[in-house]
Amino acid sequence: MTGLRNSLLLAVAAAQVAWYPSLVAAQDAPSPAPAPFMIAPQSPPAAPAPVPAPAPQREAPPPPVLSALAFKPLLPAARVTLEGESDQRSWAFFLSQEEAAADLNLDLAFQNALVVMPEVSRLTARINGERVVELPIASSDRLKSTSIAIRKGLLRPGQNTISFEALQRHRTDCTVGSTYELWTRIDGAGTRLAFRGGQAQRPGLRSLDDLPAVGADENGQTTIFIVAPGAASATAANSIIAVSQAVALRGRFGQVAVRVSERLPDRIRPGTLTVLLGTTSELRSLLGTLPPDAGGRSFIGLVPPNREGAPTLLVTGESWAELDAAVAKLLTAPVSRPTNMNRSMMETLRWHVPDAPFISDRRALRFSELGIPTQESSGRRMRVRAVVAMPGDFYANAYGEATLYLDGAYSDEVLPGQSRIEIFVNGNVAATVPLNAATGGLFQQFPITVPLRHFRPGINEIWFEAVTLARSDLACGPGATLPGKSRFGLFDTTTFSVPSFAKIGVSPNLAAVAGTGFPYSIASRVALLTGRPDTADIGAAATLLARLAQRASRPLSVEVVTSAAAIGDRPALIVGAAGQLPTGVLPRVGVADNVRATWPVRQDAVVVTPDSEGTAVFDAVIDRLQGRQVTPEQSGGAAPTTEAIRDRWRGSLGGPLARYFISFDRWLQRTFDLSFAQLRSPSRTRTLYEPAEGTDLIAAQASDPETRQVWTAFVARREETLASTVDRIVSPGNWASMAGQITAFRGAQETHVISADSTSFVMTRPFSLTNMRLVFANWMSSNIGVYALALLMACIGLGIGTSLMLRRLGRRS
Repeated sequence: MTGLRNSLLLAVAAAQVAWYPSLVAAQDAPSPAPAPFMIAPQSPPAAPAPVPAPAPQREAPPPPVLSALAFKPLLPAARVTLEGESDQRSWAFFLSQEEAAADLNLDLAFQNALVVMPEVSRLTARINGERVVELPIASSDRLKSTSIAIRKGLLRPGQNTISFEALQRHRTDCTVGSTYELWTRIDGAGTRLAFRGGQAQRPGLRSLDDLPAVGADENGQTTIFIVAPGAASATAANSIIAVSQAVALRGRFGQVAVRVSERLPDRIRPGTLTVLLGTTSELRSLLGTLPPDAGGRSFIGLVPPNREGAPTLLVTGESWAELDAAVAKLLTAPVSRPTNMNRSMMETLRWHVPDAPFISDRRALRFSELGIPTQESSGRRMRVRAVVAMPGDFYANAYGEATLYLDGAYSDEVLPGQSRIEIFVNGNVAATVPLNAATGGLFQQFPITVPLRHFRPGINEIWFEAVTLARSDLACGPGATLPGKSRFGLFDTTTFSVPSFAKIGVSPNLAAVAGTGFPYSIASRVALLTGRPDTADIGAAATLLARLAQRASRPLSVEVVTSAAAIGDRPALIVGAAGQLPTGVLPRVGVADNVRATWPVRQDAVVVTPDSEGTAVFDAVIDRLQGRQVTPEQSGGAAPTTEAIRDRWRGSLGGPLARYFISFDRWLQRTFDLSFAQLRSPSRTRTLYEPAEGTDLIAAQASDPETRQVWTAFVARREETLASTVDRIVSPGNWASMAGQITAFRGAQETHVISADSTSFVMTRPFSLTNMRLVFANWMSSNIGVYALALLMACIGLGIGTSLMLRRLGRRS
């Protein structure tokens, strides 16, 4: 029996090799049975026959890695999760002319929750609107992998769209809560376009317009590997920063990581663009020979791929001055825009189609414009998503309301009182509307108020949810979870209307930096100070500036400086490890200077990230059962404020009167969004921040007291983890969580935000009484204590004036 089993295993393995030759050669192929919820481990790459290197710059060059081009990853992240009873995600990918004409398969790998009913649950993949595959969702114990041939002519050169749709039903539970247990995770390591036959393909990039076809790796990240001899010099650093921003914009990449080296890379992964940057003499000494077009003059263009088959961009000139002029003309100019020109869209197509409309003033958007079609739902919870973008000087965190004019209908099977419509903005509940009619209802431009305080500069996610319970859900008999009669209908004529809002810059405000690159997006020159002038720090700074350029939708004019004194009257960016930064820099952004010496060597407790399991979960349950209150310091978080501790002790020891006072304060918060804490005057004593346990990187912002310019620092804990930490911070989820004056990043996805005690305004637009009225209204709403005092003084003044007027008229009581 043992011999028979071994023979069967060998036969299965041989069939897999014959059917998936490209996956066998790939350096990141998933294992046949990875652990649940995890990305499969890497397998060692196959060793194809070596080919001669273009230039013998090393004694023993490694064998070529052709697998980098045997497949093309498709996902915008390591995994994409489809949740609930119905969910859909769409994004764009790009192909060169040769890739679009090749014979391609769609490799798909996914795993689902155990409670998903496989008989009626389906996963559908569409490319350019055409259904490519529809599979039952029936793989809860392991990743399920499949490969589907894509018909000729479906893919086209340039932009293509792929979408995944999941229809899921619970096995046994009919409650609304059970819909949150339904999920299907699509794996980035196993979902890709594979070249049929397993043969490596040349990318076929012909011009700079083909840069988007570089693509990304299995984690959704595009690596720009810049090879620059003498990269540590200030002149080379400025060119590296400029090329990184321009290439990130021209390539329309979703997530960029920049690596800088003085030597050619040993291995090339998928989603990597190699950039050879330097003068002709420097590159000739590195490569041996240059293309004929690059001899004797500046040259920017794609050259034949290197031995690994990866695309290569050559940027050279006889001198650095000629090189910089060519970069400005051929790379930067095509993606530049004036600072006073508003955008109409903010690009999101690498992870969401369509792009986010950019709302700079009063505007009404139909759901059809936001990519939400007319649809019906037979489930208990229907959810659709849209994205919109706000400008960097968006100032409506305490004032103003948008309106959703709903066009929809719900059937008479929906139970009144227990069903509702909910609007979420950036994960916060913004509006709830109960469905109270027992006979169903039809909405025609029904207004739902959405407060603007949940919006932020940059991209905002809006979720529309319809929770519809029926009588059959209460009984939950056999087959009750199966699709049936439609309960809710949503029409694409539904309109989201945003009124005029206040527009003025606020400093410090890391949310504006993360959202649109403000205020650097409107600065004529930006100073960059790195911890050390080496390749690691320049690469980390280039990664951050590539992200800022994408958010600003224009390259930033950056000059690398060697000291804080050289920053002058310019906004500044500071990037480096804590121990590398000069003395006196950190206090200017609100961070204690002793952090430079104590933070890198401090022994912190292990931080439990959202992906961790095991004893931390058990300890949390035991603490909850025993009634113990674990402080944030004990769990690796930030220390609670004095007011929070005082309120807790007042509630436990203050007696009945204090408890009534606290209960009244909480009622005010629930009912009117007011509290007595808003009447307290902010502390004027400036305290310098020290990172809590487990913090990996600090983003801090402050205004320089001398020049009134904004300084933003990205400070990593250790030098050796600077590049990897910055890569994690610029991922879309972590980058969007930046806010306030200081944001501390801990673990994989955890952040801690510290709001500014005081802020200053930055005029971004010509003076307008209408705009200033909105600014004043929002400021008064944020400072309710000042508003109450001003109202009291106005009433007193009105009373005194009325009394004086009556006396003058001769009327006395």
